[in-house]
Amino acid sequence: MHPRVSIPLLVLVICGVLLTHIHVVPTDNGTLLSIDGRKVDVLGELKNAWVSQTRNCKDVTQVNADGAVYRQALSLIQAYSPPSSQSAKIASAWSSGPWLVVEVEFETLLPAVVTLKASNGEFTIVPNAIWSGYTQPWLAAPFIRDYLSRQSPDMPSDLVACFTPQSQSFQ
Repeated sequence: MHPRVSIPLLVLVICGVLLTHIHVVPTDNGTLLSIDGRKVDVLGELKNAWVSQTRNCKDVTQVNADGAVYRQALSLIQAYSPPSSQSAKIASAWSSGPWLVVEVEFETLLPAVVTLKASNGEFTIVPNAIWSGYTQPWLAAPFIRDYLSRQSPDMPSDLVACFTPQSQSFQ
C-alpha cells in the first residue's frame, strides 16, 4: 500500500478504535469521560494535580486528636442532628486561623465534611458549608473543595486547597 494512502488510513483506524472505547458523557454536575463504560473524572484529576503542585500549606495544620479544638468540634458535630449524629467519628481535621474543616463518618448517616469557624474562642458550625454524601464518579477532593469554596467564599483558600480526604468513604 502506498504511504499516501496507508498513513491517513492508519489515522482513521486509530480514531475509529478510540471512538468505540471512549465517550464524553455530559451530566448535571459536569462532564465525564467514559472509557469502556467506566466513568473517569478527567477534570477532577487535572484539578487535583494542579492543587497538589500549587498549594501552600504552611498556615494549615492537622488538628491533633488529643486537643481541645478536636474535642470541641466532635462535640458540636455529634450534637448537630441527634440521634444519628451522635455516632460521629472524625477521620481528619484541618485548621487555618479561626477556620476548621472536619471530615466525619457516621454509623447511619452519609460521610460529611463540616466547616466550623471560631468566634471569641468558641467554634460554631457553618451550616451552608457542610458537604454530605458520596462524590462518585467524581473525585472527592476537587469536588468537595469546589463545593466548600462556593458555599463559604471567606474561608481561607489555603485551607480549602490543603484539605485532602482521609476516610475510605471518599477514596
